[in-house]
Amino acid sequence: MKVRMEVNVRSFIEHNDLRGLKALLEDQDAATIVEMIDELEPEEKVIVFRLLPKELAAHVFSELDPKEQMKLLSLFKEERVKEIINSMDPDDRTDLFDELPANVVKKLLEYLSPQERALAITLMNYPENSAGRIMTPEYVDLKEDMTAAEALQHVRETGKDKETIYVLFVIDRTRKLVGSLELKDLIFAEQNQKVSEIMNSNPLYVHTTDDQETVARFMADHDLLAVPVTDSETRLVGVITIDDVVDVLEEEATEDIQRMASLGATYTSYLHTGWHRFFKGRVLWLLVLFIMEAFSAVVILHYIDLLQRFVALAAFIPIMIGIGGNVATQSSALVVRAISVGEMDLKDWWKAILKEVIVGGLIGVTMGLLLVAISHLVIPVWYLSLSIGVALFFAVLVSAVLGGALPFLAKLLKIDPAYMSGPVVTTAVDVLGILIFFSVIGRLV
Repeated sequence: MKVRMEVNVRSFIEHNDLRGLKALLEDQDAATIVEMIDELEPEEKVIVFRLLPKELAAHVFSELDPKEQMKLLSLFKEERVKEIINSMDPDDRTDLFDELPANVVKKLLEYLSPQERALAITLMNYPENSAGRIMTPEYVDLKEDMTAAEALQHVRETGKDKETIYVLFVIDRTRKLVGSLELKDLIFAEQNQKVSEIMNSNPLYVHTTDDQETVARFMADHDLLAVPVTDSETRLVGVITIDDVVDVLEEEATEDIQRMASLGATYTSYLHTGWHRFFKGRVLWLLVLFIMEAFSAVVILHYIDLLQRFVALAAFIPIMIGIGGNVATQSSALVVRAISVGEMDLKDWWKAILKEVIVGGLIGVTMGLLLVAISHLVIPVWYLSLSIGVALFFAVLVSAVLGGALPFLAKLLKIDPAYMSGPVVTTAVDVLGILIFFSVIGRLV
């Protein structure tokens, strides 16, 4: 379906049937149009945007990858740029400005109306990655002394262009947040009933300086479609809706996945990121991991005499580092996830370590006994087989503890714990696994 729509769009353009294309586009929502034009050349996308009403054009533009947005801005005529950025939702426009060079932002600010310019500057003045950066001032507020009938009329008159009307917020004369209610509460209330009697007088809210990821977790934990944002004096200044939170969670998940894979840079799109940026982001980390892994060779060379005495030991090195790496990756993934969702903090480090000692010990005993039996089939010498099993036990135990400890160390050093998983922890465990393997066997035989 997606491919057919893309071909249709290009076919309309090639046959100069712009009237038919316009009719087709006006029946679609923004997300569908983004899919339809995904494979088009930038110059073809410009033609599509010329055919869209300005409000729909602004929504489609907001859905595009930042790199595509920058490219299209350079191709649009000045008047079209003005229409789109003035019609964009304030929070989406702030996201766009965050991606652009300062000189381009300065130029675009000149295109905004005085009211939109003041609003854009206000949002950009909030700290990066804060709630203030993703909130929108486009919400419906009510006065507590309104009746339900007056409140509904107010929603009809002011709610058409607001970000959300499903959740409404109640303020006093100084604009302090005093309550919240859902639209359905108004609809089913008696017409002369006061808003103060219907509203929830203990509304959940966040502050403008709260971290975006914290806000996202807060909304997810409380199943909120929208959350009011207040300043330091609890005055209502904006609202964050669920679509903004989804974007934040997607960005954070993308960053965590890439960091867990030891990718130095964050990529918003695989297809729209140049190979040179991929190379730079990946090769630097791989060089670090290469240097770490080189210590494995140093350890093996140190125990070369032992290896020459028992050549068959080489067959068990892959098992040793493979099992150890897998155990460490499991431990780090569980701990990173617990830290990321706020389940654990630095003070809980000892709980994680204790649990990993118990679980790692049990896994080590299980795997060690299994390896004793397997190794005895290869090397029918009991003391050597037992030594290999004991070595695996300690390797698994250390790997589990290390996998659980490194994320806490990262948090202590104010580094994203996601960095301490995947290739980083696996490489560290490879070196330690080989060291433990030869050290234990060297002492026991």
